Parts: sequence; structure tokens; C-alpha cells
Amino acid sequence: MWIIFTVLGTLGCILSILGYLIKFKNKIQLVAGVYKNEDKIKDKKDFASLVGGNVLILGLIFCAGALGIYICPSYKELIEPALLLSLLVIGILTYTKSKKYIEM
Repeated sequence: MWIIFTVLGTLGCILSILGYLIKFKNKIQLVAGVYKNEDKIKDKKDFASLVGGNVLILGLIFCAGALGIYICPSYKELIEPALLLSLLVIGILTYTKSKKYIEM
């Protein structure tokens, strides 16, 4: 159980740091694939805000999930699918909303 807590906590911290750097420091080169197509992004500040904010939220959700598993391990079977669902939903929302900032 401590392995799941450690992995989720570490992943949550990494995602939170990346989200902060992308959203507040406008480091859009940290987003996968952007370094090749940076000139195709219409509004870099809004793009960084959208993607960075969603990555930051996802990191905080993973940290909260790790803490939930640590505090109440009997709910692990409920927390893990909720984390996967949040990853899926936030990933789809980020992908669909970010299309309006990229020229094809």
C-alpha cells in the first residue's frame, strides 16, 4: 500500500510543479509536441493557462488521492478508479479545448 501512496504522491507533486510552470511561468515548451509547433499557437498565454491549469488540477487530485489512500486504505478500491476517471476526463477536456488555440 505504501508503494501506491508514494507513486501517486510523487506523480501528483510532479504534475503540480509542471502545471504551475506552464500556467504561471508560461513555459509552454513543457507541453508535449509544442516545441515543434510553437509558431502555430494563436494565443500562447491562454493556451498555457488552459493546459497548465488542468495539469495543476490533475496533480492536486493525485496528491489528494494519495493522501486519501494513506489515511483510509480501505477506500483504495474507490479512490483508484476515481483517479483514473479524473485523468480521462481532464485529458479529454484539455485536448478538445486546446484545439481552438492551435492553427491546423
